[in-house]
Amino acid sequence: MLSAILQEIAEPKTWLESRVYQLLRHLGMNQPEQIDLHRLCTQFDIDILEIAGRSRTHAHPKAPERYIIAVDERLEPVERRVKIAHELGHLLLHVGIQPHSNEWMIDWQESQANHFAEHLLLPLFMVSPLLAECDRYHAPAYLAQRFQVPLSLARIRFDRILARLHAKGFPVY
Repeated sequence: MLSAILQEIAEPKTWLESRVYQLLRHLGMNQPEQIDLHRLCTQFDIDILEIAGRSRTHAHPKAPERYIIAVDERLEPVERRVKIAHELGHLLLHVGIQPHSNEWMIDWQESQANHFAEHLLLPLFMVSPLLAECDRYHAPAYLAQRFQVPLSLARIRFDRILARLHAKGFPVY
């Protein structure tokens, strides 16, 4: 019964979640170890550069129609993955740089890029089957290790899973 419920909650609930899952499946990324951000960026003509500074995206200086994700090299590898996924979300969802946006629009775009990164790095269709391999208390650490993400992001994603289970009437205490 639990596996059927986990399978049901893994179904996309939003347009963004649906599109991210379609992208992953299109590229044959069906297991946590297959989520290759460099390959994904290559598919969209995006170069990744490591810099000593704030992570950001910008147009490629020498190649029209290309972009660069500059990611802070001082970050831990799992944090760099989140930054790359976040910046990729900006490029795919917000068509590059929009410096003249007002504050509420910037907040909305940041939130959307965060959700994109969450769906990309911890897709529920990959997460749900793994939950049978561990108990509730160890799940966030297990997910963080399997998906190579920070524990804080794994906890957020696991809390969303618990919320979906609760909404289906499954006890989550």
